[in-house]
Amino acid sequence: MLTATVTFYSVVLFVHIIAVVVGFGPTFAYGAYMATAQREGGGASAAIARTMVLWDRTALTASMILVLLTGFYLASDGPYGMGSFFVSWGFVAIIVLFGLGHAFFIPRNKRAAELAERDMAGPDGKLSAEFEALSGQIAKGGMLAGAIVLLTIYVMTAKPFL
Repeated sequence: MLTATVTFYSVVLFVHIIAVVVGFGPTFAYGAYMATAQREGGGASAAIARTMVLWDRTALTASMILVLLTGFYLASDGPYGMGSFFVSWGFVAIIVLFGLGHAFFIPRNKRAAELAERDMAGPDGKLSAEFEALSGQIAKGGMLAGAIVLLTIYVMTAKPFL
């Protein structure tokens, strides 16, 4: 008969993975939400931008903190150690993602919400070129952040250079 062994380490690893999925998962749909709102006339753009700010400031930030804390535990108690490439990569990636979230995405999405509200209240009820340009910046940043997340998942699972 097979028996499963549940260790504290395996529970922390589970929490680490769940924090990544729950925190970053919704961010992969941000572009689709905003593109749909814009295609539908822009009326929901401000609400979507405000929702993105709310998620990033609360759930994503809490998830990133949990990823960082559990990552420290996993690196200190696990079989690989802090000197492993994939561990170093993970710490650099989460710090970069914290920076992108708080220095790039949150301020730009706040501004996008303001612009969308202003534009939709205007006489023509259309999103401005200024909003479109900012939306393009956010989309490019989103592609970069998404690539970092996906590459980090690859590095964490493949553990290259071991």
